[in-house]
Amino acid sequence: MDDFNRQDDEFWRWGIMYNNSNDLAIWAEKRAGLGWTLNFAHKEAWLIIFMILVVPIAFLIFTVFG
Repeated sequence: MDDFNRQDDEFWRWGIMYNNSNDLAIWAEKRAGLGWTLNFAHKEAWLIIFMILVVPIAFLIFTVFG
């Protein structure tokens, strides 16, 4: 069992971004509402953000200018 509380204010930036380098999970349950958020303390989370943003933009650029 983890020795930390994922809901602790210490691990949340602006109340919406989870950032805990001691947590091995890339995804964490949101504090409010339904769904999951990324653990921004991990490189894998930034790779996911990169893929979500850059890949569609690259396809758009290659479609319009290609």
